[in-house]
Amino acid sequence: MTNERRLAARLIKRVPMEITLAMNSSAESLRAETMNISKSGAYFATSLKLREGAKLELRLKVPEEIKSLPPLECKFIGRVTHVEPLGKNGMSGVGVHFLYYSVD
Repeated sequence: MTNERRLAARLIKRVPMEITLAMNSSAESLRAETMNISKSGAYFATSLKLREGAKLELRLKVPEEIKSLPPLECKFIGRVTHVEPLGKNGMSGVGVHFLYYSVD
């Protein structure tokens, strides 16, 4: 039996995005794609070495299917909730909970 912690329905969709460490204004952005997304967070694969609790800035266009958010380019600040290895290629699956967003 799994312990389901999601508060919102996920949309299985690849959405292009840019990831930046939120507390590092000089950090370079890394391109990635969501594997799934909801009104409260996203899950994606990355080669970044992230830890639970880290804050990230995610820039992406919200899919129209997520009715509770504007279908615009947004900047989300989120907190990493879990990190898990994806295969043996050095990639990790990362879950991020959105804390707040702004529309650029």
